[in-house]
Amino acid sequence: MAQSHIISNDDDETAKVLAPYVQSGNLNFLIGSGASLPAIKTAGNIEKKLDKLIKDGKAEEADREMVVFIEEIGKTYRQLKDDAIYPEELDETFNYYVKFISTIDNILFYRKNEILPRQATIFSTNYDMFIEFAASNSPNIIINDGFDRSSGRSEDFAFTPEKYFDRTYRASSLYARRVEIPTINLVKPHGSLNWARRGSSLVYNPKAIQPLTSAEKANPAKVSEYLSKHFLIMPNFRKFHETLMERVYYDLLRLFSKSMEQENAALIAFGFSFSDEHILDITKRALRNPTSQLIIFAYSHNDIAIYEGKFAKHRNVSIMGPPAGIYINFPRLNNILAAVLPEIKNG
Repeated sequence: MAQSHIISNDDDETAKVLAPYVQSGNLNFLIGSGASLPAIKTAGNIEKKLDKLIKDGKAEEADREMVVFIEEIGKTYRQLKDDAIYPEELDETFNYYVKFISTIDNILFYRKNEILPRQATIFSTNYDMFIEFAASNSPNIIINDGFDRSSGRSEDFAFTPEKYFDRTYRASSLYARRVEIPTINLVKPHGSLNWARRGSSLVYNPKAIQPLTSAEKANPAKVSEYLSKHFLIMPNFRKFHETLMERVYYDLLRLFSKSMEQENAALIAFGFSFSDEHILDITKRALRNPTSQLIIFAYSHNDIAIYEGKFAKHRNVSIMGPPAGIYINFPRLNNILAAVLPEIKNG
């Protein structure tokens, strides 16, 4: 069964537990909606709510609920894209992500295992753009989001998933010695607000889609048109509107499965409830690989039992949870990961 650990306020002690997996594992992260607090509310039970509306024959009402959900996230995208000064909650969340990817970059730079690539993969089920904007604010960090930017003539960069896991090297001009540069793959199985269709292809779309007016939200045709502009896997059983969306979704889930099937794969999960049945099933199957390890950071003490129930039959799952009345939020996770760095440097 899964192993649960009640972690103290001493981040160095937790870092000692985490360091061997970070030092010697193929490093992956799974990030859910809990990571984007307080700027964006968690998804909560929206999937069950939408499913019930659809089963009750209220598809138009379900679509309007989905519009409200997307527009709340879209508001943060427009602010990140257009505003020089962010509101307090947005700025807070943005800085959490900046520290998160900067710490991962440092971990990859300093870890001493020369056999493994200096590469980590972040799997995020969030539609928001915090990771992308955080990376753009950190010019030394290389993020590979799966889009081909080899041609600068257009903003419509084509989605090319085979570019994932490409490795980047820098050569010395004097001795021609190659040194691998840390890279972070960003895989978003549920889509993203900057994804759009162009014919039969998925492309990068930097333009924020404008929100609907109250009158437009009352018009089912306008609501349907608005939803069709986004390349998003909707959180309900009608997830797919077309074959392209379905193909991309399963291609990205295969990448997740492949990453977990690698030798010594380590997956650190935060802000993710594993309520997505597809991802939960794939994770359980991948854990048949005895060298893989799933490390879940539970937000609250009560969450520990929920994760224990989901992974009751898996010995290679560790649940890091706080004592009652304490919470593991994004700043705490960042502090723990930062505490891993000295362990790697001195290991």
